[in-house]
Amino acid sequence: FMTFFGELRLGKVDVGEEAHKPDAPAHGQHGAASANHGHGHDDHEHGGVHESPWIMLAPLVILAILSIVGGLVGVPESMPGPHQWSITHYLAPAVAPVNAEAAVPEAAEHSKELIFAGLSVLVAAIGFILAWLLYYKRPELPDRFTARIHGIYKIVYHKYYVDEGYGALFVRPLLALSTHVLWRGIDQTIIDGTVNGAGSASKGIGSELRRMQSGNIRSYAAWVAIGGAAVVAYMIWRGVGK
Repeated sequence: FMTFFGELRLGKVDVGEEAHKPDAPAHGQHGAASANHGHGHDDHEHGGVHESPWIMLAPLVILAILSIVGGLVGVPESMPGPHQWSITHYLAPAVAPVNAEAAVPEAAEHSKELIFAGLSVLVAAIGFILAWLLYYKRPELPDRFTARIHGIYKIVYHKYYVDEGYGALFVRPLLALSTHVLWRGIDQTIIDGTVNGAGSASKGIGSELRRMQSGNIRSYAAWVAIGGAAVVAYMIWRGVGK
């Protein structure tokens, strides 16, 4: 009822405001004018209403056919139909009652199936009547009900806050763990710190060693003298120790 009799929601142009303008045509004339324009007002303002292409319709047609066949497969034995296709008949060789003597009588089983089938049809009919009443005959009633039971409506509208609870219990803690521990703590601090620290240390050592290769002969001679003195001091220290 909301789809076929509800408010038009095409986007840019408010059809209600357009219809209340002083120079606006009557409802029937407005529809005729829109139809005569072809690719006019509706098409340019909000794309118009058109049928989906076959790339989208073909899967829907296939699903519709399969839904009819699937319904025939599920026909209970208490109702007329092709029971040789039923799931019960198909699974009978593999699934059998544990105790055949204690099985429910066939008449009682059939009456139970009819009761449940009748209840499902009754629920569907009640839903259809309520939808007709609330969204077609008296479209102002949903707003009244919402205002009276605002708290319950809010809970149902938010789907009993299941998503919010799931986010608070699982999503946000996992994001915090990933952000502060795995990313900033382990990845940036330990892994990146180790790699970047090794590179910085190598660069620093290379910079210090590069100063020794100055090309100055006096500097080289001083380094040789320092090295020789260090070797002599080490040999004297070893000799004194013995």
